[in-house]
Amino acid sequence: MRMPAIHPILLAAAFALAGCGGGGGGGIASTPPPPSPPPPPPSPGPAIIVGATTSQQFAVSGASLPFEGDQTPRLAADEQLQVRYVQSSNSYEVQLPQSQAWAGISYVSSEPGSPAMFSGDTATVWLQPGAYQYSRLLEWSSKDETVHGYEAIGMATPAGSVPLTGSASYSARLAGYTSEYQPGGADDSAVDGSIRLLFDFGLGTLSGSISPDLHQGYAFDPLNFRDTVYSTGSTTFSGMFDTDVAGLNRFSGQFTGPKAEELIGNFAFPYRSPVDGKIYQADGAFAGSR
Repeated sequence: MRMPAIHPILLAAAFALAGCGGGGGGGIASTPPPPSPPPPPPSPGPAIIVGATTSQQFAVSGASLPFEGDQTPRLAADEQLQVRYVQSSNSYEVQLPQSQAWAGISYVSSEPGSPAMFSGDTATVWLQPGAYQYSRLLEWSSKDETVHGYEAIGMATPAGSVPLTGSASYSARLAGYTSEYQPGGADDSAVDGSIRLLFDFGLGTLSGSISPDLHQGYAFDPLNFRDTVYSTGSTTFSGMFDTDVAGLNRFSGQFTGPKAEELIGNFAFPYRSPVDGKIYQADGAFAGSR
């Protein structure tokens, strides 16, 4: 018996349904959506030292203090937080005083009006304001709350690269502590202000003054430098402040940048409070530029 002819359009439709699984699934199969892209890597945050593009350990100058015990400021370089840049990971590592171990720190946050913060397993670092290329002023604290400090770090000027003629004026910002405590302030024991350093490169002389501002609500008249130590071509300098108040009194520092464009240093001076007439100690670090 002869079978009836099948219309070509109906035959094509049947093959299409079979190819789409229409015979058993009761519907047309859909292509699954593509997988979601991986989340972006965390931001490395602001550069701690803008000019550092190769791996290196930075020069450091500052003042550190234990949280408890003897509150005499520690000014030696090996008593500060050490910081280095790692080019391969575009990251930073720190080493606590009296330690041989390096540990990474990562960018955490930067809220309007607050310092940018980096943190890791051993320490937390807060970057202080300042538009410097080869230097940075910062505050830090160990995670175990045994020691903390204010310090300046930078790319040390190579020997032979400090100008040998002419003169320059550097304006620097202060950050530090005072042993005076007046309750009720936002930063009851903080010191800021400015320091100005005038170098005659040819004569090998240094003069200047410090103008500290205490968060207890008063500022001092500038304290002039005395007994300064600087010679032509030197990458370092030091001196004292012109005060007759008894206590730790000194400053020291070094140039930073390829041609001594910037500088970093530490400071310590005693003062008599206009609030209660007692003697207190101020100390910390500074960073500045021409």
